[in-house]
Amino acid sequence: MLEQLTAILKGLTYFAAMSGAGMVLAHATLLRGYPTDVGRKLLIRIAGAVLASAACVATMVFAVRLDDASTTDAVEAVLFSPLGAALGFQIMGGVWIAMFASRPIALAGAILILCSFGVVGHSATRGFVPAATVLVHVTTASWWLGGLWALLIASSKDCRDFYAVLVKKFSRQAIWIVALLLLAAVATAAQLLGFQIDWARDYDFGMVLKAGLTIGLLALATINRYALSARLETSPFTFKLLRCAIVMEISLFIAIITATAWLTTWHSPHERDQEEPQISGPITIIDPWAPASVGTLPTGAGYLMIVNNSPTDDRLLSASSPWAENVTLHASTSIGRVARMDALKTPVIPAQGQLKFSPGGNHLMLTGLYTPLVAGDEVPVQLRFERAGDVTFVLKVLPLGERPATSHDH
Repeated sequence: MLEQLTAILKGLTYFAAMSGAGMVLAHATLLRGYPTDVGRKLLIRIAGAVLASAACVATMVFAVRLDDASTTDAVEAVLFSPLGAALGFQIMGGVWIAMFASRPIALAGAILILCSFGVVGHSATRGFVPAATVLVHVTTASWWLGGLWALLIASSKDCRDFYAVLVKKFSRQAIWIVALLLLAAVATAAQLLGFQIDWARDYDFGMVLKAGLTIGLLALATINRYALSARLETSPFTFKLLRCAIVMEISLFIAIITATAWLTTWHSPHERDQEEPQISGPITIIDPWAPASVGTLPTGAGYLMIVNNSPTDDRLLSASSPWAENVTLHASTSIGRVARMDALKTPVIPAQGQLKFSPGGNHLMLTGLYTPLVAGDEVPVQLRFERAGDVTFVLKVLPLGERPATSHDH
């Protein structure tokens, strides 16, 4: 139930964010010097209010998803994370554009809203370049959607001459904006998918679906520009056709946003459809898991069993994950009543032997998590071995207090 509510809230915030910020951008580039339109001002205020409200509700929902956490700890864990920063940008930006809908300073609120897409999400976990490309992609898409809303509102007014001028201005600017959008979209998708498509993964299928919807949107936009806009001043019937086509373009935007909310809620570019145990060459990974986050510290622990199937010893050199800034190897020990944690430097996995990471003993320490670990998440991790090379698997996040049903932590 919470996952479905999360997806609905994501879709609502995406649409409200892109509509509100997009209309502010469209006002700055398309409508500067023209009288303020009451309908456009009202729509910006509605979008800002919906965005701020949905982001507030989303904060509480994400907190509830942190199982076994007190309300205060869970809320703090969300707020003091990249996810919290994104929600904060959306709340502040939404309130700002609602207050200053038709003023030049509304642009500051739009920038805050757009920045929320660059601090959290699948692209943000990959580093600065993917975060920058997705920010460009969302900004250009928002301008496009905002421009469509402006055209739709203007078409309802009895001012054909002004509408024709607005359509031409939008068409001229859209050529460059859409070209930049496509470049950013291709760059983002290539980085998220690792420059290859795996049809066995739902995430890849979803990205292809979004690409298909985008192609349909581009085809419709091309028809609008070259077949309808050119005859707008000479044919009254074309005016009605163009208005219907704009409604269809906005509908395709809604479909793309819905697909994005579905992808970001239930799927990840890191997901792998693997059966347990997870095997790569001579190494077998058994029962990889992690407890859900609690509290405000952006850290987590990972547990697993490493089995060396080869006839020679191997050595674990390092670990990494795109979900955290650092992944280190640690060993917990107790001397009397004093517990201590020491770095575990390049442990040896004997031939035909195993190395166990379990609570109270060896473990992976994930520091600088980009978002709290929530039960049901799958966190990608890569281990580097001296002989076996790189081995990739996923840690399944379990509710606090639970362990895998087939756990080897006896």
